[in-house]
Amino acid sequence: MRTFNKKTALITGSTSGIGLAIAKEMASTVANLILVYRNESKYNSTIEQLSSCGVKVSGIKCDLSKDEEVSSLLKELVNVDVDILVNNAGVFPIKNILESTEGDYVECFNVNIKAPFLLSNHVAKKMIKKKWGRIINIGSSSCYAGSADTGLYCSSKHALLGLSRSLYKELKQHNIRVYNVSPGSTQTKMGATDTRQDFATFITPQEVAKYVCFVASFDSEGISEEIRINRMVIR
Repeated sequence: MRTFNKKTALITGSTSGIGLAIAKEMASTVANLILVYRNESKYNSTIEQLSSCGVKVSGIKCDLSKDEEVSSLLKELVNVDVDILVNNAGVFPIKNILESTEGDYVECFNVNIKAPFLLSNHVAKKMIKKKWGRIINIGSSSCYAGSADTGLYCSSKHALLGLSRSLYKELKQHNIRVYNVSPGSTQTKMGATDTRQDFATFITPQEVAKYVCFVASFDSEGISEEIRINRMVIR
């Protein structure tokens, strides 16, 4: 797998689950990691876990559900060159649409689609100048399905898939590769809240992380534009 030993990667939702696994996997392939986090103690724990990887790690605290904090994040990134953006942070409300509130909608869409849009919009402009970049959106099997129990989540992930497809077409002429990686149910804290299925059959975050880094490493003609990672057993 090709390494990006002079590149800087920014990962949202980077202190647990899939984001943490990607940070660990990517730590051996990049020069710098910027972790966007919300919980200070989880961030400190992540720093400890990455301390032996030999990569420069920094962090920016931001609650992606809050517009003012996202604005501050973007200001902090003005003078930062991000080569690889991983839009991983997500919220997963398990609630019927008829029981959902406007507040539920705003939080879900702010984190799951508005933040990826704003971050992609911000970093892509510098990527275009450099003629190189990676934008990796972590979707879900819910990008392709609807559910009576997770309607807002499914809607936001459908929107993320649309964003990914459009960015792919807009940016490929500039040698910027956009991926939408959609794993099925995964063994994370968020995944554990879904008690409708057998957690033991869920995909591990490490499997997702390895796949993300693998597909992003191609740097010639081939590209995996849209990736679905499904479970062998569903129950």
